Amino acid sequence: MKLTINKLIYGIGLLIVSFCSCSKYLDKKPLKSQVVPSSLTDLQAILDNNARTTRGETPALIEALADNYYITTANWQSIMSGPLDVQQEALDYIWDGSPTTTTSLTDWQSPYTNPVYYSNVVLDVLPRIPATDSASNILWNTVKGSALFYRAFAFERLAQVYCRPYSPSAAKDLGIVLKLSGSVTEAVSRSTVQQTYDQVINDLKMAADLLPITSIASTRPTKAAAYGVLARTYLEMRDYVNAGKYADLCLQQNSSLMDYNTQSGRFQRFNIETIYYSYPFIGDLVRSTAIVDSALYNSYDSNDLRKTLFFRSNGNGTYKFYGSYLGSPYYPFDGITTDEMYLIRAECYARAGNLNTAMNDLNTLMVKRWKNNGTWVPFTATDANDAKNKILTERRKELLYRCLRWPDIRRLNLEGANITLTRVINNITYSLPPNDSRSVMLIPQAEINLSGIAQNPR
Repeated sequence: MKLTINKLIYGIGLLIVSFCSCSKYLDKKPLKSQVVPSSLTDLQAILDNNARTTRGETPALIEALADNYYITTANWQSIMSGPLDVQQEALDYIWDGSPTTTTSLTDWQSPYTNPVYYSNVVLDVLPRIPATDSASNILWNTVKGSALFYRAFAFERLAQVYCRPYSPSAAKDLGIVLKLSGSVTEAVSRSTVQQTYDQVINDLKMAADLLPITSIASTRPTKAAAYGVLARTYLEMRDYVNAGKYADLCLQQNSSLMDYNTQSGRFQRFNIETIYYSYPFIGDLVRSTAIVDSALYNSYDSNDLRKTLFFRSNGNGTYKFYGSYLGSPYYPFDGITTDEMYLIRAECYARAGNLNTAMNDLNTLMVKRWKNNGTWVPFTATDANDAKNKILTERRKELLYRCLRWPDIRRLNLEGANITLTRVINNITYSLPPNDSRSVMLIPQAEINLSGIAQNPR
């Protein structure tokens, strides 16, 4: 029987309550009208349901908290006059860290109620559906690998907002809630940061072993996608050996780059650099009122094609972001791409002292970003530290509105980068110093009241 997504989701919602008490619930439907996922194609359909996987369900705060943009006092005051959840966006913009305010419930809740929940449901049901031949064995592996990938991706994104960055104190720092079952009766508590990252890495490594090399769409994960998220995760942990290793494995699967000389207008959705397609839940703050930081805009050379492809004039001497790989030009994108992998591998080479290979990766990317007018001069570096700094500068400019700047600020400040963020509203300057406790967002009070989990310190 071919099942619709809505029927599948309805059936799962009813069944999962009894999962722990009824070990054979797939063998007998509690209600004749209830639809039970009973095949691998059913489970794949659940994972493909766009509204309930990682697309649009990762925290928008990862972009909103960073320094890629600013908003005017008038726009900030307008947001503050809106509903309470919208007001919270304005408070997050100035990193308001008082215990009387909490971050948006959506940023915390959506990853758990959608990608994590449905991935866990699939992983709970999957052992009860045997693979009977080679074709079904491939699909069985793909379904399991995909569910592990979606869950790990959501956990990694949550960790960038609600945990301290990975550091030597990771074994005692508060992590996220690691929900590993679809059961609604499962007790929940917070893990440590070490346990959080261990879970992400273990899920992704298993996923990489199970996933196919190619997929019918970049919304479905592949081996390269799993390698890419592993590279990103290890970079956030400042494990540069493994970050470079997995960026290299990813690029072995797909190393395609767009030549920006042939690009005009908005970037194509699912372009050749996109390994895994994902975007965060978008709030009004970044979407409609954001102005690109002027120092950042002015840092692009006039022969750098990103200066025209990434930005559009507001007509008053300021600029807005336009260069999203999402397909909608003004929206952030947080998927995995080849340009990110080149920059991760280049940074890791530089940190290892491999100057020539580091600059080769950087130049492989940058020659595709420069005007083909005879002005291109390959980047050189005097030593490994100079190479690292140049790579980080181009990373800042290349991966704009990719939900990567906030994790970069946090990891680089642990290394002494001393990046202080500032906002100015009504002539009042708000600052976020390096390693401030407000760089870890408060969990919404509604969650604290319901589950009793520990709140982040202030």
